[in-house]
Amino acid sequence: MEYIANTTEFQLENTAVALGKFEGLHKGHQLLLNELDKFQKQGLKSVMFTFDLPPNAVIKHDYRKVIYTKEERRRILSGTPLDYLIEHPFTEQFSRLRPEEFVEKVLIKKAGAKQIVVGEDFHFGYRRAGNVKVLQELAPKFGYELTVIPKLQIDGEDVSSSRIRNCLQKGDMAKANELLGYPFTVWGEVVHGKRLGSTVLGMPTANQTPPANKYLPPNGVYVSRIMYQDQIYYGISNIGVKPTIDEHIEKGVETYIFDFDQDIYGEMITVQLLDFERPEKKFASFEELSSQMKRDAEYGKEFARHYQ
Repeated sequence: MEYIANTTEFQLENTAVALGKFEGLHKGHQLLLNELDKFQKQGLKSVMFTFDLPPNAVIKHDYRKVIYTKEERRRILSGTPLDYLIEHPFTEQFSRLRPEEFVEKVLIKKAGAKQIVVGEDFHFGYRRAGNVKVLQELAPKFGYELTVIPKLQIDGEDVSSSRIRNCLQKGDMAKANELLGYPFTVWGEVVHGKRLGSTVLGMPTANQTPPANKYLPPNGVYVSRIMYQDQIYYGISNIGVKPTIDEHIEKGVETYIFDFDQDIYGEMITVQLLDFERPEKKFASFEELSSQMKRDAEYGKEFARHYQ
């Protein structure tokens, strides 16, 4: 997959382009990717077109946290047949493009769209004036075909990034992961902590500090699946600030990996959250914390046995 970002200067030809914010990369988005796969088999290059910033961050200064960062999204998509991921710069000037200008100047002249794929609620252009009806009306003029994907529903409700956030907020990992189509993921570098896991608690952990704009579920302990160098492991992950150790530590993800004894500082790992076990709490002593961590590990190992 070729990644096009930080530029408005690109030139593609004969493409099928899916449009959207694609923040959660959930099952609804997968339907659009499936359409791209079909057009790819017909000889077109497949393109996911999105933005480097959520439009509301520029228009309304609404900097809400994202389910997947740009880096995580790019990594997930690199494992798909997608040919191009375009993260077009979203600026104040760009936000003022009229719908027809966006179609002509960006989708046709730069992205080379012959097929356009959108969800039925897609809006674009200045003040969201563009929609599916506008795209249908412009198709004959600009020579593309339009595919509109109906909203996917699960349990009678639309699958959406907002719904997934609500599930994450409640720690309902089973439902969040069902809507995503795969486990909620934290990807990032293993950084140095206080090393108390290995020196005091007897359970060495891999620490990650997600970006400030990464949406995380409630502080607490989760059963996790870990990917490192094409190998799969299981473990328990604590999301939070480790109040027993230091009340001033920034929020992070700390993972004890079962049956694992490697130095991975500075390495990139993927941590997928499978199940919420308990909230984070402050213990009276390291001994109490160590005993609880061992119980957490037993819970995690039992869960993993059934999950596999």
